[in-house]
Amino acid sequence: MLGCISVFFHCLAAVGDPKAKRRVAWTPQSASIAAVLMALDEAAALGARFHYARLCMKGGGRRRGRTGKTYNGLLKALERQSDVSLPIVKMELRAGVRQRWRRIDPTSPWLLLAVDGSKEDLPRTRDHENVFGIADNGIFPQAFVTAVVEVQTGLLWDWRMGEARASEKRHLMEMIADLPGDALLLADAGFVGLPIWERLCAKEQPFLIRVGGNVRLLTDLWPQARTTRQGDIVYVWPKKARKTNAPLKLRLLRIGSGTKAVYLLTNVLDSKRLSKRAAGAIYKKRWGVELFYRTLKRTLGCAKLRSKAARRARLELEWTLVALTLITLLGIDAAVKRRCDPRRLSPAQLIRTLRAALRNHTAYGPKDHVSLQWSLGRCLKDSYHRKTSKQSRHRLATTNTPTARLQPPTVRKATPNERQEAMKYFPNIAA
Repeated sequence: MLGCISVFFHCLAAVGDPKAKRRVAWTPQSASIAAVLMALDEAAALGARFHYARLCMKGGGRRRGRTGKTYNGLLKALERQSDVSLPIVKMELRAGVRQRWRRIDPTSPWLLLAVDGSKEDLPRTRDHENVFGIADNGIFPQAFVTAVVEVQTGLLWDWRMGEARASEKRHLMEMIADLPGDALLLADAGFVGLPIWERLCAKEQPFLIRVGGNVRLLTDLWPQARTTRQGDIVYVWPKKARKTNAPLKLRLLRIGSGTKAVYLLTNVLDSKRLSKRAAGAIYKKRWGVELFYRTLKRTLGCAKLRSKAARRARLELEWTLVALTLITLLGIDAAVKRRCDPRRLSPAQLIRTLRAALRNHTAYGPKDHVSLQWSLGRCLKDSYHRKTSKQSRHRLATTNTPTARLQPPTVRKATPNERQEAMKYFPNIAA
């Protein structure tokens, strides 16, 4: 167990504690491993999780490194070191995501990344209420998380977290700089607006975003600019931004028909690069980010954090996200060795297998690393075809999604005054 996980933390071997004034028991490498083991354990109390994580690290024969003896010492070390160790771990995870993606689908022109936000419940303490605040539920304080996930495998690329009423748009604006140029960003109707689309276009980051009745678009802004591309060329040009911003040229695609039609907006104007049929098939895979959150909250059991202090709750959530990514990476590597499709991996079976390995650390011998890899390779979903719907008969009605997002976007022709006002931008955009 320890041998499988410690491979991903070799990048921290030469990293020291930047704020320590003396030799510390918890180095960045050992503290990070302990934090991941704690996030993997299923005990209700954090003290019990630390107990099993420390037993696993002692049973793994860590003679070269030092480890502390107390849970409080570990948390203090993580608070000092996270500003240094987490960015390095994030870079290592991104390299792992790109490497595994090439193994899974080497012919795909796009690395499909989906972004979405979710909330994590927190204990009802005064510290959490002051730092994170109380959101829509009006009962529990919550932390808001926005994650960018590879949709086919559930691997995490980047994430941001904030208070209960934080903006997922602002989180995405912060993460745009770290998005790879060969990725196609998928998002739902919550990520709309000229500022975020301009930032993506300025970075030349391809995106495919669903739009609804909360978006207003213009056509025929420059009738003399003829286009032969598949899909309608539309322009985003709000009234408040016309004095300082040029019209943003995008492509509107309608997938389906009738009341079930879906409207997608993209900055990929060439239909040969992204056809209408391909866009519809790709956007269906955005559901992978929803499955990621379900795995995080339900399968891993992180629907509610356990730390009572705000600074430690943030650390708990950060390292839980790292742990979930490492679980998926281990499963993909094991599936590839068995020549199985990694997209068939079962997160629930992966978590159960690793938790059993964590609790049975005393029984492991020299060949246990091989047996654990063999067990991880068998954590696959059932191959049968479902004949009935999984939708619950007692599904509750929700009001989370505004009704305007479910309506078609407002598309109208530009007025003569708008055309005349847009002529000063014509040479740079319309051609």
